[in-house]
Amino acid sequence: MTIGYSVMFSAVTLRRITDATNGFKLFRTEICRDWPLQQSWLDRYELEPYLLYQAIRRGCRVCEVPVTKYYPPDRSVGYTKMKAYRDWWRIIRPMLLLTLRLRH
Repeated sequence: MTIGYSVMFSAVTLRRITDATNGFKLFRTEICRDWPLQQSWLDRYELEPYLLYQAIRRGCRVCEVPVTKYYPPDRSVGYTKMKAYRDWWRIIRPMLLLTLRLRH
């Protein structure tokens, strides 16, 4: 799903993004001071893709830096806290709502 989402995100923003789901992002506070971040629908996983989408669409400089994530070898403890359908919808939702101009 990570690869598919990154391809969709890249197509929508017209910018190649290798991992749009990676939460390790740095934003300058001054670029998003005037962005409407207090929207109630940005309360969980939606905020990260919202920020990336807005940064690209508003012409901010965006660059990706490789990171390595290490997960415990014992998969019984799990390696993600995301719930399959509910949380993937939360990641996809900002891209859809912003692209269709249903949110700002």
